[in-house]
Amino acid sequence: MKTLNLITLSLLTAGLTSPVFAQQTEVEQNDFYLGARLGVFSADSDRVAVKNGQVFSVKDGLETTTSGIEAGMMFTEAWEARIYYDYMDAELDGPGGGISGDSYGVDALYHFTNSFYAGVGVNNTEIGDVTDIAARLTLGHRNFINDNLAWRVEGGVQQGWEEDYTEMFANIGLQWFFGGRDTSPEPRTRPEPQPAPQPEPQPEPKQVDSDGDGVVDSKDQCANTPKNYSVDENGCILYENETITEELLVEFDLNSSNIRSGERSDIQDMAEFMKEHPQLDITIHGHTDSTGEAEYNQWLSERRAEAVANALVEKHGIARNRVDFKGHGESQPKVRENSAADRQDNRRIEATLKVVNRVPKTR
Repeated sequence: MKTLNLITLSLLTAGLTSPVFAQQTEVEQNDFYLGARLGVFSADSDRVAVKNGQVFSVKDGLETTTSGIEAGMMFTEAWEARIYYDYMDAELDGPGGGISGDSYGVDALYHFTNSFYAGVGVNNTEIGDVTDIAARLTLGHRNFINDNLAWRVEGGVQQGWEEDYTEMFANIGLQWFFGGRDTSPEPRTRPEPQPAPQPEPQPEPKQVDSDGDGVVDSKDQCANTPKNYSVDENGCILYENETITEELLVEFDLNSSNIRSGERSDIQDMAEFMKEHPQLDITIHGHTDSTGEAEYNQWLSERRAEAVANALVEKHGIARNRVDFKGHGESQPKVRENSAADRQDNRRIEATLKVVNRVPKTR
């Protein structure tokens, strides 16, 4: 019981002192860590153990202490995989006294933020030669003490598969991160040696710049250039590339390939842009949300793309050989679908045209 009180006190202390030991350090893809863990385990009231050939009930409540090791890797900035092993020290009802056990398993953890995560896993718990395999749910909080060392506190519940055991756990841990983290300090630049002072040059005779472009008449090969244009060393106008972009975004109702009346002005704007730039061709990309079968969504996305293509050709006079269309079904969502508004964003047509013009560079 004394050990249990120490562990409980440690858990409370970790939660209360988290602002003191917290550091704004982000986990990164391919981060790998090793850690030590210490915790408590609440056995199911029906769990039994075998000791000296006799069967005893394992005390329920937070009467079992655990200590162990763990290792994990961040496969993305949000998803983490972890394996662990815990040595268990349990108490038995009656004259059974104490008994040891083992617990090990694997977890898949998803990080909602840099600090909070949840996960699912598979666990094997053996106390007194009685083994049970369980599905485990975990909630946790992690903060960094420095760039490599982090502490964490977590708890959860596990449900047995072979036996109807429902059991809870809580633990704290320290984790040391290796590998993918870039914690090197910014390099310092050496001060450049100051050059020795040079004697001031004698002023050259003043030369005339008639057109005011910054190039004197004796070197100016393009006279009378406008003053607001940039020029090269010969006094001739400099040109730069100007990129003009026109984007088309058309949304559709659920299970429909009919173009809404409010979307037709965007199609007309794209048609005017194509008439101004006859060298450009267009490919229209149709998309759907994830509602329904994938084969049907592929067919529907092609119908939507074809409807917009026909509108450009038949209503706005764009040549048929300049317009192509493709359907992508539900394979390229614009947003992750969590609501009706998200699904609306994914029911869409997208097309982008760019043209590069050479224009005079202004000062």
